Amino acid sequence: MEKLWVDFNNAGIEGIRLTSKITIEQIKEKEIVLYDGLEILIWDEEEDEMGNYSNLSVRAIVKDSSIDKCWVAKYNQADLLTDVKRSNFLK
Repeated sequence: MEKLWVDFNNAGIEGIRLTSKITIEQIKEKEIVLYDGLEILIWDEEEDEMGNYSNLSVRAIVKDSSIDKCWVAKYNQADLLTDVKRSNFLK
């Protein structure tokens, strides 16, 4: 499964838009061919109020969105976890 950095603030109507400069560069660099139904792992960093960083990550399904007019990654919000929450969840 391919792993792509995304900006979770770049949300469209149908999912996270895969249009950020870094995401597009990764797609080209990794030679990923996007298609409807492709399963990927999307991630980003999050900073808490103490200045500590952790990774947000979630499995997502790629969709060519006619509403957002671009490729998007659809995911279940309940599955989105930080590294810290994920390690606590697995204990």
